[in-house]
Amino acid sequence: MNVAEYAVCDVTELSRLRRAGEVSAEEVREAALRAIEQVNPRLNAVVHGPFEDAPGADGALGGVPFAVKDTLFEAGRPCQEGSRLLEGLIAPVDAELAGRFRRAGLVSMVRTATSEFRFSPDTSPVVNGSTRNPWALDRSAGGSSGGSAALVASGALPAAHANDGGGSIRLPAGWCGLVGLKPSRGRVPVGPLIGEAPGGIAHEFALVRTVRDAALLLDAVCGPAPGDRYFVEAPARPFLEALDADPGRLRVAIHTEAYWGRGTNPETRAAVEAVGRQLEERGHTVEPASPPVDPEGFRAAHLVLWPWVLAIQATAFGALVGREASEDTVEAASLACIRRGLELTAADVWRAFAIQNGASRAWGAFLDQYDLFICPTSPAGPPDVGYPPQNDPKYSTAEAWIDDAFELIPFTPIANTTGQPSISLPLGVGSDGLPIGVMLTAQTLREDLLLSVAAQLEQAMPWADRTPEVVAR
Repeated sequence: MNVAEYAVCDVTELSRLRRAGEVSAEEVREAALRAIEQVNPRLNAVVHGPFEDAPGADGALGGVPFAVKDTLFEAGRPCQEGSRLLEGLIAPVDAELAGRFRRAGLVSMVRTATSEFRFSPDTSPVVNGSTRNPWALDRSAGGSSGGSAALVASGALPAAHANDGGGSIRLPAGWCGLVGLKPSRGRVPVGPLIGEAPGGIAHEFALVRTVRDAALLLDAVCGPAPGDRYFVEAPARPFLEALDADPGRLRVAIHTEAYWGRGTNPETRAAVEAVGRQLEERGHTVEPASPPVDPEGFRAAHLVLWPWVLAIQATAFGALVGREASEDTVEAASLACIRRGLELTAADVWRAFAIQNGASRAWGAFLDQYDLFICPTSPAGPPDVGYPPQNDPKYSTAEAWIDDAFELIPFTPIANTTGQPSISLPLGVGSDGLPIGVMLTAQTLREDLLLSVAAQLEQAMPWADRTPEVVAR
């Protein structure tokens, strides 16, 4: 198998080739290594590896190359979270999800770049520099899962781990032309060392190139782990079966106006409206609608939830390596948020949870009236690489950083707050040739509906023939 043959295969196809005996696990691994070697010097997506101790070809997805973002513990491997604070940290145990990826047969070959403490819509940490978008090297690959997105979009890997606390699966997916599913809260385990990210806003999964791979991987890793705070049983039938299921006639809400920050640009609005027309042609009812969103309320909640989680990470993980957060060990914006997090009171957290509860109830009620909510993944294409600059001294307060970072992402954080499943699909293309992501959100635990409709849209508005500037050959 040469690199060009390998790079066009998704997880599903590589699994088929392996089961049929048409390629060996070693042939696939060698092709993946050559592909990574080709693209990484231009993308700067890998922070650790390749690893020689990656397991073999057991499991349903045996031998399929994969990567884990440098935020998820893999026993015996580095986990630096994009920060100088955690230099030298070796994961003492597996995260449950890392073990599930391995048991499914995925071969975790490298660890991918993240912004510091996964806390930026761009991936440009001091410790590793900027990860670049394969579609345009002067643009951001997104954050915080930018390294995973860059490798998958360039064909170096068919899939890679990612997580999402404000859009970190869906934003890189939208900006890099990928499929990015953020599952429902509790659908994919986050333990055992973590019970939940504060308020349950952060969710784990992966970045892929096809809808069928999203379903396949979700089947492989979903389901509760012992002691999970949110105990969500695996579905009665595989998500893969949802791809061929008739979703029935749906009531679809469509919304294009940004709730805060940057306004939606015309090309992005047009891409969302084109998806609405496609759904109408399939017999669904599509109408403009959205629950009310209180931007100041969201801002107030995230000024608590995010500084809180940064303070927890810096304190707990820093203790493992005997360091404390300071100007010498963490970036300026991170330090401002850590200090704010350490000042928070129980009353501050209670108020943030109250805001979150109100938003969750409103969106839950809305998605009992509408089967799907469609909107942009982001209001515009990817910003210049390195923006916003997380280590800029101007970010001396948590407010300054969160206002600038969240200005870019007026759509994705809502489903983190409410816990509902949401998927970004590369259904549009801008006049600059860059992908435009369109986001679909459904009621809690209705990943089956998202995947069913996403499969129809992938067939009707295909993206497989689009090729970025940097691609493995």
